Amino acid sequence: MSDQVSKEDILKELFNVGVGHAAATLSDIIDKKIVLNVPDVKILDIEQGKSELDRFLHNVAEGAVMVSSITFDDQLEGKISLIFPADKMHCFISLCLHEEYEEAGDMEFTDIDFDTIKEIGNIVLNAIIGELSNTVNIPVRYSLPEVKVLNGASAELFVGGCDYHLVLMLYITFNIEGTEIEGAIVINMTLKSLEDIVQTIDRLFNGR
Repeated sequence: MSDQVSKEDILKELFNVGVGHAAATLSDIIDKKIVLNVPDVKILDIEQGKSELDRFLHNVAEGAVMVSSITFDDQLEGKISLIFPADKMHCFISLCLHEEYEEAGDMEFTDIDFDTIKEIGNIVLNAIIGELSNTVNIPVRYSLPEVKVLNGASAELFVGGCDYHLVLMLYITFNIEGTEIEGAIVINMTLKSLEDIVQTIDRLFNGR
């Protein structure tokens, strides 16, 4: 197993702990059992990240997505976005709000819908970055989450920027009472931030 693969496996383990905490919190809030799982984590350069995300957008989301994003800084710097296929979100929100789902043929969302996704995104994204921050003992500060619905979304909107050089791609599966929704999490990070994380992981997990 290569060094990079082992680091990705360790990151996947850390992120699954984080989303496990998030799932427990969300389950308590909405009084429904939620299972969250991160089956895969990839460390990619910018061009690889764009290619990977474009495949997801084309195959899973068909370009229309609902996105919750936060930026973080301090000793770790970057931006993290939780990306859902927009056509699945009305069902997802109805389940969270204990409402009967009525299939919607459009991408219209109410203020309550946006607030619901903002809260879910805040819990999940903070859990992921928080678990990473706590494990490697590197502090972060978070912005408030922003939620948008984007039609015809492309990877250019999420990957890149002059300050970011690497991408962490996480695939995440939400399961609420048997209804499964696949999403993606994109973490843009400065090279120094990822190097700091990897070096700390090497020290913590030496010999794994």
